[in-house]
Amino acid sequence: MRSTFATVGAAVLIATSAVLMTACNDKTGTPVPTTSVSVAPQGAGQPGGTKPGGVDTRAFLRAIGKTGWYEGFEITIDQATVTADGFGGAKIRVDITYKNTTTANKTLAVVPAVQIGGAIDGGAGWNSPEVPGKGSATGDITASVKSYDTPEHLLDTITILYGSAAENQTKFPLKADAKVESIAPRTLDVTGKLTQDQTTVEITSATLTPSYTKNEAGKMELALKFKLVGGSGIGDGGLNVFSEYFTIKAPGGQTVVDDQLRGFIDELLGRNQTIDKSDLQAVFVVPAPATGNYTLSYDATKGKNAVPTFSFTVS
Repeated sequence: MRSTFATVGAAVLIATSAVLMTACNDKTGTPVPTTSVSVAPQGAGQPGGTKPGGVDTRAFLRAIGKTGWYEGFEITIDQATVTADGFGGAKIRVDITYKNTTTANKTLAVVPAVQIGGAIDGGAGWNSPEVPGKGSATGDITASVKSYDTPEHLLDTITILYGSAAENQTKFPLKADAKVESIAPRTLDVTGKLTQDQTTVEITSATLTPSYTKNEAGKMELALKFKLVGGSGIGDGGLNVFSEYFTIKAPGGQTVVDDQLRGFIDELLGRNQTIDKSDLQAVFVVPAPATGNYTLSYDATKGKNAVPTFSFTVS
C-alpha cells in the first residue's frame, strides 16, 4: 500500500504543477487557454479525494490568467478552485494578484462582487490587501453554492465584478473563452507650455483613465501633470495658482474646468521659483472615448490679459 500511495501522490503533484505552469497573465484582457485538473486535498482519507463512506472531497482547479484594470490597480485573476463540500454543494475560491500602478499605498475602495448564473452572491467573502505604491500583493474572493452539476460548468457561470453598472465596470468571466471587459489606462505623449505674465505652466506628462466615480459610466479622466515656473518680476508676496485657472475645450466643443476633487491646485509661486510636485496636475472629466482635439487654457487674470492656450490631440 505504501508504494501505491506514493505513486498516486506523485501523479497529483505532477498534474498540479502542470496546471500552475500553464497559467499566464494576458495583459490585453484577452482570455488565454486554461487547463483544469481535479486534485486530492491534503489529508484526504482515500486516494482519489474521498473519505471513508464515499464522500467526495476533491478540489477542481482552473488556471485563469486574465488581466483588467480598476481604481489604479492592474488586477489579474490567477486561478479558481471548486471544492466539494460533501453535501452536494461546493466552495469556490478565486485567487487574485493586485498590482498598484500608482505611487501611493492603496486599497480598493469597492468590494468586488461574485455573479453566479447571472445573480449576485450576497454571501461572498473577499480579501483586498493594502498594496504599497508600485508594489503588488495577493488577495482572494470566496463563495459557495448548495448544488451544482460539474465544477467546469459552475466556473463557466461565474463572473467577478469590480464596480456597478452605473460606473465604468470591470468584468472578469471565469469561462475560458470569454473576454475581460475593462478599459486600460493610457499614458499620452503630451508636453507643452503656457505663459501668462510672470507665470509659466509646463505640461510634463498626461494620462487618460476611466472614471470610477459613482454614476460616471462612459466618462474618462484626462490628467495633465504640470510644473510651475515663476518669473523674475513676481512681487515679494508671490502669485497664487488655483485649479479654476485651468480649463479645457473638449472635442465636442464643451468647456471643462479642472475638477478640484481630483486635481486640486493651490500653489503660491515665488520669484524665480519652480514648483514640480508628483501630485501637481489638473484633471478634466470628459466623455469616452475621449479621442480628438483639445485646447488647454490658463487664465490667472480672469480675462484682463491675453489668455495663453495649448492644443493637442488624443488619438
